[in-house]
Amino acid sequence: MKVRWIHTADVHLGYYQYGLSERALDFARAFKYVADYAIRTSADFLIIAGDLFHRRNVDALTLGQAYELLSELRAAEIPVLCVEGNHERAYYNSAWSWLNFLSNAGFLYLLSPSHDHGRVRLEPWDEENRSGGYVDLGQVRVSGIKYYGASAPTVLEQIAHQLSREDSRPFSVMMLHEGLEGQLPRITGGLSASQLEVLRPYSEYLALGHIHKQYDLANWAFNPGSLETCSVEECSWERGFYEVTADTETRRLLEVKLHSDLPRRAFVRVFVEVERFSTPRELLEGALRQAEARMRGRDGCRPVLEVSLIGTLQFSDSALSVTEIEERLREEFDPLVVRVKNSTLPAGYDSRIALDEEGQIDRRALELQVLTDLVLRDARYADSAAEWAAVFQRVKDMALDDLPPQEIFRVVERGIARKDTVAHYSARSTPAPSSQEGEHAECAGKEAAG
Repeated sequence: MKVRWIHTADVHLGYYQYGLSERALDFARAFKYVADYAIRTSADFLIIAGDLFHRRNVDALTLGQAYELLSELRAAEIPVLCVEGNHERAYYNSAWSWLNFLSNAGFLYLLSPSHDHGRVRLEPWDEENRSGGYVDLGQVRVSGIKYYGASAPTVLEQIAHQLSREDSRPFSVMMLHEGLEGQLPRITGGLSASQLEVLRPYSEYLALGHIHKQYDLANWAFNPGSLETCSVEECSWERGFYEVTADTETRRLLEVKLHSDLPRRAFVRVFVEVERFSTPRELLEGALRQAEARMRGRDGCRPVLEVSLIGTLQFSDSALSVTEIEERLREEFDPLVVRVKNSTLPAGYDSRIALDEEGQIDRRALELQVLTDLVLRDARYADSAAEWAAVFQRVKDMALDDLPPQEIFRVVERGIARKDTVAHYSARSTPAPSSQEGEHAECAGKEAAG
């Protein structure tokens, strides 16, 4: 029997990017495109592998968007199944989220493993309680594992052990909101391929989410990426949603098609190497010329324009006016958003800027270099400046990835432990955070990450 489903993830409804309601509407339009496609092509079901919502505290407009689109899918008799992502986890003192609300109201199946005395299991869907780890849809079993972060390898091992003891199973689609290590330089704490492989004997299709870039593993594990652009770094990534056709009798995937041509708002990035300009006026005119070249011929909705100033200034940094550059860009091109990022170094500073494989400025290497130079200013840590810079960079990455504060603290703790003298000092002055302090740290980390 042939079956066809839609696999999406990282929808991020309710993301008021740059504080703009227009961007929140863009994210809703992207999900509407997927829902309309599923209805128009009569898909058998639709799965959302985490992060339907951008935040756990959903506002009324965002909930209304989800309600409207899920209502249309329900009216078309297309089941929607999802798992909880890291962005929409319930608060620590609550077991209830807006996903639970939608599941209880019958708009979707929120799948999640059960926990009993430290053991994790996938239990069948209980319609009365609207809860369970898997649902059988005809000859297809759809299972779901929510975001567990650092605990994910242990959870997967326990679920694999449970499934290994079952005599038989139907054709299996499994959802998992976790990243695979090595897909993106700034993603830390992802699963290794071997940790993921423990599920392979028990599923024909593993639907991943969490990383906003499309990738797949061995024609078995598939990650579609985000529907809209959640950060300017993602604007060149291929991503979208999958349309999957399979034969349940032969347990073969017949076609896995990525739809990447969604209507999404354009992001335009411009990198201006400031060494080429000897005065602020020359730099301004140069930035306008480069932006014009990138913006030329663009019709339709107003794009997001980001201009990055990189390299070493050839004049005093006090003479650089980022505000003036932003105002001129806004006047000339009328983008939805204009951002000028000042990543320059003062005149006379040895930037030693590295280039990536595409000949662009390697921002990652530049960031690490600046952190190293900052540490070098303190003689107490000069001997281990490179190691400390790497720790600081990883802590920033973890905060941006919304990882729990306890995991971030352990990274700092391990960094401290590598130096005996620093470890001795820190053991007396830096106690481990309590659970309440951990929650405060998480809030602070999110504010710092924007």
